This record gives sequence, C-alpha cells and structure tokens, in this order.
Amino acid sequence: MAEACDLVWVTVCDGKGGGLSARRLDEQSSNLSSDSKSVRDWPRDDEGNIIVREPIRALVGRCKSGNVNGNQTNDTFLVSTGKGKVSAGIFSRQHLLTTGLEPSTALPLLREARSRGMNCVVIDPNARGDCVGMETFQESVRSLFQQECSAEVEDASIPANDGHIYVLAHSAAGGQLVRYLLDKNQSALLPRIRSITFTDSTHSVQWLKKHPHLASFIQSSKALYVRSANPMRDDGWETAAAGDECDKDHFWSHRFGQIKTVWAGTTDHSLTNWAARAPIWEHFDKSATDEIAENSGNEAENESDTDKVQK
Repeated sequence: MAEACDLVWVTVCDGKGGGLSARRLDEQSSNLSSDSKSVRDWPRDDEGNIIVREPIRALVGRCKSGNVNGNQTNDTFLVSTGKGKVSAGIFSRQHLLTTGLEPSTALPLLREARSRGMNCVVIDPNARGDCVGMETFQESVRSLFQQECSAEVEDASIPANDGHIYVLAHSAAGGQLVRYLLDKNQSALLPRIRSITFTDSTHSVQWLKKHPHLASFIQSSKALYVRSANPMRDDGWETAAAGDECDKDHFWSHRFGQIKTVWAGTTDHSLTNWAARAPIWEHFDKSATDEIAENSGNEAENESDTDKVQK
C-alpha cells in the first residue's frame, strides 16, 4: 500500500509517552531538567521504571499537486480499520492469505483517493492491542489532525490542516470515531469532516441524545452506512446489489437513526469495504459535488449582496 500509493510511515507516539519521537527522546535524555514534565508523563511501573510500549504509527501521504505557489490545500481521506489483530489498512488477515491483497486491504480505496488528488491517512487503532484501541485512536487522530505531530518526515507528508476530511470507519472504528467526536476537547475536528462512510459500524445514535448537532450530522446526507448481510436474519439480501438501499426495522432505526443504509453486496464482514467500494466512492463524490455547489451558491449570494450595496 505504501509503495503503490506513495505513503510513508510516521511515528505518532514512540512508546515512551508524551507523543515524542525516538529522536527527541534521545536528545532530551541528556537534559532531563529542561523538560521534566514530559519525563513525568512517561508511563512507569510500580518501581518507577519507564514502561516501553509498542509505538503507534500511521501511513500518511500528502498529494504533491498544487498551484504555482505550492500552497493549494487538498482534502484528506482517512481510513481506520476495525478491532482485532489487523494492522493499518488491513481488514482481514485471513483474506490477505487466501483471497488477495486488494479484497483484504484499503489499497483499492486509497488508489481512488489518490486519483482524486487527496491526501491519505491510514491509522492503526490496534497498534497496542485491541483492548486499548480507543486510546490509540484518540492519540493518532489528535496528533495527526489537531496538533503538530511529533514525527518528522520529508516533503511535509502529514496533512496538517489541509481541506476537508473524508472518513471511512470500519467496524469498531465507527464507534471510536463517534466517541472521539463526543469529547468536547475534540470538537474542532467535526467542522473539517465533509463526509463519513460507516461500514458495519458499532456506533449508536443513542449515545448522542445530549449532542443534537453531532446526531444530526451522522444521520444527514453526509453520512452513509454500508452493511453486510446476515443470511440468518436479513430478508431479500440475495437479490440486492452493492449500493442498493435496504429497509430499516425499528431496532435498526433505534440504534442508527435515519442514516442512509445500503447493502455491501456480501455476507462477509471483512469484505464489506471491497464489495462496496463503488458505492463508497459514489457517496464521497456526491458529498464533494454538493460542497462545490454549496460554495458556488454562497459566492453568487455574496456577489448579489455586494451589487445591492453598490447600487
């Protein structure tokens, strides 16, 4: 994926806390008094020894296209995989071995994003084990999108504050994303999110009873839910193609609200993103088109108001 889509690995957290890169840790170890707070923040055991945890890394890549001044912003495609033993951009280890690279990973989706001139970010919520997936998700998104990331890579690969964000949240990542947005300290991210696709997500609108703005957003036309079929529970899935809208019963509406829900075109949870790749990008493209139309309408309205003032 990294080679095919021109992505690089960056270190979000080196495993010793504080969001510090390994290089900065080496520098500060010779002058601990200059940054004692960072030292105190390192995780330690009962005897006071520093606990070295697994590093948190992400695949990132900035689109190299831009205007003559080199300051044109690009939208960003963010991918987060589900809970389990899988790493960044991998949806199924079994299918990686038996079915192939494209059906089991985010590679086809990333290629589509690159062809549209988008930055790409693929985070790994399972870097430190699925038991602390939410903590890892928070650290990754906050470091990459809401503050200066500790990692230093060539060619400014980290998307920083470029454009809007288009999110693909698979399985448990959907719940992690909604919980992240519920935190008032992370609310600055929401205005940047232009569109979300949940694939077999675990979130619930019942979490959002006291957050009507967020509840409205994830049930609006900017959000899409793609679901795999359960042969034992679902009716009519055999004749449904990927992207066909599916009926929502009372239970479904109670949990996920009025979000547009479509079939993935498969009964395999791990292949949801592969089978529904076309509807996923149709949704993102429509959101982008709606944004252009919205901006054009606002510009026309502003010009009209200016003309009235001049007259």
